[in-house]
Parts: sequence; structure tokens; C-alpha cells
Amino acid sequence: MDILEFNINYQLILSVIGTILAVLLVFLILQFFWLRAKVNRLYRKYKYFMMGEDGGSIEMKLSTEVRELRDMVESSQGMLHQQELLATMQLKSFQKIGLVRYDAFDETGDKLSFSLTLLDGKNNGVVLSSLAGHDASRIYAKAVTGGECRETLSAEEAESIGIALNTLMPDVAKKAEDAVHADKEKNDENPSARRIDRTEKK
Repeated sequence: MDILEFNINYQLILSVIGTILAVLLVFLILQFFWLRAKVNRLYRKYKYFMMGEDGGSIEMKLSTEVRELRDMVESSQGMLHQQELLATMQLKSFQKIGLVRYDAFDETGDKLSFSLTLLDGKNNGVVLSSLAGHDASRIYAKAVTGGECRETLSAEEAESIGIALNTLMPDVAKKAEDAVHADKEKNDENPSARRIDRTEKK
């Protein structure tokens, strides 16, 4: 009797273990197919991402974008250099004018004499004075540095310099120069362009 009960219990245990193993096997098979399907979906997405709709590799696209960005940076630097040259040239060109006409001699009339001041962006330049008379005319030139003249000035010459200094005009050259310096400081603080260049070279 005991042997019969032992056999029954042993067969029951084997049946339970077999059922559990069968359930685990089915679960593992289902899990395998589920994971495989997920991996296939991920692979299709990866392939689509790497190749794109037109079949082009994303690595090639990124390389092209980096190269175009580097060309844009180089072009921008060239434009900044040209802007700096233009700003320097404009600062050194005459852009402020002061003109005073008068009669140097009482008998001449018609205000044929004049004092003309020409100044650049840094208030450096020259004041020209022409004294016209009936028999002769004389022209004088005096240097102006920083808006001041070291030589003795007549009232008309001083007025001409004052008119030139008070000329209301946008200081384009100074703004351009400040913009160039600001861009240089920005490039120094943000070396992304240099990183892009090194990445492309690699």
C-alpha cells in the first residue's frame, strides 16, 4: 500500500513538474518570437534612419552638412575680414566737411574767400583757407589732428572746424569696426567653428 501511494505521489510530482516545464517552454517560445519581432522592427527603423528615403547614407549626409557648415564659417570669416578692411578705409577717408565763406577783404565782395575743413572718421584732416583779392589769391593749409589744430587759426577756420566736428551723420565706420571686434570676441569665446574644422579633417 505504501509503495502504491509512493508511486502515485511520484507520478503526480512528475506530472506537475512536466506541466510547469511545458508552461515555461511555451512562455519562452512566445517571449523569443516577441523579442525577435521587436528586434526586426528596430532593425527596420535603424536601416531606414541610416539609409533614408532616397537611399543615401546618413553618415554621408552629415559629412556634407559639416562640410557646408565649414564653408559657411570660412565665408563668414572672409566677409568679416572685408568688413574690417572697409571699416579701416572709411575711418581714414574724409567724411566730415565744414565750409565757411566770407570776404577776406572789404573791397572784394561776393564772399569769394573760404575756409574748408575735411576730416576723417578719427577727426584727422586738413583745413584749407583761400583768401581772394582783386589782384591775387592765397591758399593756406593747416593740419588737424583729433579735431584740433596746433597752428594759429582765424575765426573763420575755427568756425569751419567746428562745423565739421558737429556734422550730424551716422558713424558707420565706427559701428562697423565695433561689429568686427564683437564678432572676433564671439568667435574666440565660441570655438565651434574650429571644432567643426577639426572634425571634418578627421
